Formats: sequence, structure tokens, C-alpha cells
Amino acid sequence: MEWIQSITKAIRFVENNLTNDISVEDVANQTFLSVSHFQRIFQMGVGITVGEYIRNRRLSLAGRDLILTDKKVIDIAMRYRYDTSESFSRAFARFHGIPPSVVKKHSDKIKCFNPLIINISVEGGFNMSRKIMEDDAGIKIIREKFEYKRIGKVRFIGVDLRANSIPTVEGTIEWLSPMLGSMMSERISEIDGYCYLEHHNGGEVNVNETGIGGYFFKADTTVPEGCIYYDIPTVNIGYGLYIDAGDTYQVTRDQILSDGVEIPYPQAYWTALHFIDGEPREGSRIGYIIGVGETKHTS
Repeated sequence: MEWIQSITKAIRFVENNLTNDISVEDVANQTFLSVSHFQRIFQMGVGITVGEYIRNRRLSLAGRDLILTDKKVIDIAMRYRYDTSESFSRAFARFHGIPPSVVKKHSDKIKCFNPLIINISVEGGFNMSRKIMEDDAGIKIIREKFEYKRIGKVRFIGVDLRANSIPTVEGTIEWLSPMLGSMMSERISEIDGYCYLEHHNGGEVNVNETGIGGYFFKADTTVPEGCIYYDIPTVNIGYGLYIDAGDTYQVTRDQILSDGVEIPYPQAYWTALHFIDGEPREGSRIGYIIGVGETKHTS
């Protein structure tokens, strides 16, 4: 298991220094191994060299920055340790297949190279399958499953939590029960538990987001007085089911992008947290939902 610990230390050091000047020697020093021995176990363990890993991660993040910010190409090039915009553009085009100048128009072409995570999978028992993972902060997350589902056209009905300041999940469910209870048996969708929905009104990630606590119902369900609703613009979802919370958004998003599946933002960007065991706490089961485009993986 020592090689797993060495690679994990190395990856964490790289992730914390992608905008700094680092060498293979700097990374190897974190593992207390010789440079040649470290390079061998890294490439044997993950299939690429340390240099390739650093380059792939920097170019992946550069693509994300070009999509989500208004920074100039030269500023992003310098951030990820390229001496000139020309050298950055050549490397960027080789990696993504398009030059940085056209990223805004062709954001669907951008490749995502995620941080490497050394996972331990536990399988067996009563069909148990759990993956032990870590997010960027090193917080361990246990994921029971990940799947793509086709939920069809649905309407989310609930209450604006930001406007009403209802502090707990249980309190929101109690508030909604008299208004939505009669519809639960006949109109509820495939996702049948309480959820916290954020949609972004056509804005980018974390821009103009709206928080609604409620439930997914079949399309065209009548909205009771006192509730608000949102007609979900995507019929396919990526769904991850977790036991320990952590950054479930990041893990779910990275899985989707690494599968080459489109997350249609800004025009139809929404996410939802599915509360299966009530308030989020250690040991509770939480579902994370992201709307996605067409995919061959849908069930």
C-alpha cells in the first residue's frame, strides 16, 4: 500500500501547485523517494508520466477558465506557467483540438482531465458496491452508485427557501405537506423524495441561481397556491448516490465530463440535492443530480 500513499501525496502536491513552477524533482521530494524510482511507480500506477499529468491538468483547468471567466488568453497562459501565448496556444490546441480563441463558441469541445484519485472499491455481500473517494480538499466520500437516467419531462414544485428562510429539511417538508400531500401518490415523478433544486436562469455556474425546496412531479401538474415551480428543461440526468457528503457536486460533475457527456449550461443548467435520509450528516445517504444532454448511457 506504500505506493498508493506515495502517488496520493504526489497528486495532492501537484494539485496544490498547478499555478506555481514545479519540477518532477519537487514532486518526488514529497514522497521521500528517488526521482527515478518515483517516476517508475507513478507511471506504472497511473499510466502516464508526472510531466504529462501536470500538463494535462493545467490545460484542462485553462479550458475551464476560458469558458467561465473573461480573462485574456495571455493571462491564463501565464497563470498555468506558459512563457508566451504562442506556446500556450499550441499546447492548448494539441490537447483540446481547438485554439483558445474559439473556446467560448465551442465550449462543448473542451476536454476535462480530472484530478487522479486512488480509489478502493468494496464489492460483494448483498450486491454491495461502494467506492471510497476523496475530493480536492482530501475529504473522503463514499459513493454507492452513479448512473444516467431518463426522467422525461418533469415539473419541480416547492417553496422559495431563500425568500421564506425555512431553516431545516424537516421544516420544509412539514410546510409543504398540506399543499402537496394529495398529489404525491399520482403525480410524483421517478425521483420521489424531497430535493433542494438550484437552477440558474440561463446564467453560468453560480450566477442567478434560485433555491427551491420541493419535489419533482410529472409535467403539467397543477401548482397549488402558495408554491412556485420550475419546468425542468432537460429530460436526462446524471445521478450520484453518496453516503458521506463532501463535495458531491464536484465528484458528480467530474464523472459526467470524464464520460464525455454534455452538461448544457448556461441555457439549461440546473442541479438538485436529493435528501434520502433527512438532514445531511455523517452516514446519511444523499443523491446529487445534474441535468445532462443526450447520452447513450441513459437507462
